[in-house]
Amino acid sequence: ISSANAGASGGSGKLVFSSGTSVTGNSGAVLIGSGAATEGQGGAVRVSVGSGTSAAGGSLSLRGGRSTARTGGILLASSGEGTASTSGLIIISSSNGGSTGSSGRLVFSSGSAKGGNSGAIRIGSGASTAGSGGSIIIAVGSGTSGAGGFVAIQSGRSTVVTGGALSVESGEGTASSSGSIRVASANGGAAGGSGRLVFSSGSAKTGNSGSIMIGSGATTAGRGGAIVVAVGSGTSGAGGAIQMQSGRSTAMTGGALVVSSGEGTASSSGSILIVSSNAGAGGASGALVFSSGTSKTGNSGALSIGSGVATAGRGGSVSITVGSGTSGAGGLISIGAGRSTVKSGGLVSISSGEGTASSSGSILISSANAGASGGSGKLVFSSGTAKTGNSGAVLIGSGAATAGQGGAVRVSVGSGTSAAGGSLSLRGGRSTARTGGILLASSGEGTASTSGLIIISSSNGGSTGSSGRLVFSSGSAKGGNSGAIRIGSGASTA
Repeated sequence: ISSANAGASGGSGKLVFSSGTSVTGNSGAVLIGSGAATEGQGGAVRVSVGSGTSAAGGSLSLRGGRSTARTGGILLASSGEGTASTSGLIIISSSNGGSTGSSGRLVFSSGSAKGGNSGAIRIGSGASTAGSGGSIIIAVGSGTSGAGGFVAIQSGRSTVVTGGALSVESGEGTASSSGSIRVASANGGAAGGSGRLVFSSGSAKTGNSGSIMIGSGATTAGRGGAIVVAVGSGTSGAGGAIQMQSGRSTAMTGGALVVSSGEGTASSSGSILIVSSNAGAGGASGALVFSSGTSKTGNSGALSIGSGVATAGRGGSVSITVGSGTSGAGGLISIGAGRSTVKSGGLVSISSGEGTASSSGSILISSANAGASGGSGKLVFSSGTAKTGNSGAVLIGSGAATAGQGGAVRVSVGSGTSAAGGSLSLRGGRSTARTGGILLASSGEGTASTSGLIIISSSNGGSTGSSGRLVFSSGSAKGGNSGAIRIGSGASTA
């Protein structure tokens, strides 16, 4: 069935296949198809638009029926069933572009709605009873100029309530593992870098911006999945950085940054390990810096390092040590309190742990033992210098006791096996304008009994030597009397 060819200035005639209208029943159906074949394949049915040499190509339109009272008619495109093999393909594609144009777009869209929801779009493969479900692949074709084409997936916008959710979920494995989800940029070419990955919530005008949550699921018969954030290795330049930064606020306190290990309800909680990587052949390992930020009108943030309390054990130790080395002097540990330009500088307080039912802890300050050919390190307890006031006092003493005796204070020099023994020197302060400082040695008061003894003696002599001398002498004087020496006992009232 065809119309005749058109003349020199007209179009060929239309072909109209249509059933008539109906007033009270359904209008007639239009069926186009090929017959069945018992020893061959069914005949093809082809609908195509002829080619032209001017203007746009002719369109091909398939449309379901319109209804003014009920749902509109369905448009169904279904491939042929293969009862003993694979069912037929459905291919929807635009033709290739010409020498100066692009290939045509493919638009899959539901219509708009005035009083209800617009239609959903569902793309999926069918279930399989003896194989795997069919894959769904969305890919952009390659090109030879300009940036590559992008893939955009965007959920629905709402002007009155929350926008639509975007859910990407792998397939369930009812008898084994569920499927993986992999989000990755392609490898970089010969002269470029690989593409960035950006995971970000949108901005907000009157409420909170959206949270970003990354985590593994709970498990009932195994351990929770690990989360690894790592920067890839490189062969030039410094390694890539990892930065974690909490939110900035222009009106209130900035956001907190919390790093917490996993709870162990029946055993130990997890460790937190912060460490720089080992150095290469010609460098040093990376520094670790724990610091609060600067402050313009208030105190800068405190830095607190400690272990938690224990109800049926002892508190965890806190250890600060410097690693050993094989060249140069050992690394130092420096503790310095804060500097102030208007008030007193900050305190350095070292206190042992309280023992509410027993003794408090000891504080041990010592240099390490010397090696085969050196001396052990010095211990220096000194206050700093002063320009217009007194330098700081150095106080060494034991605390008071309510049901025992005060702790002893002992200053002694260690023994040696060569040369003279080390000296012990106590000296009052020197003054260039006034009297020098006093040197006072006083025994303890006994409020209900005798005060304590003061014993000044040299040690016993060895097998071939004498005991040491005792010298009590005032210093010499250039323009006045040298100092007197007085030895006496105190007065007694009874």
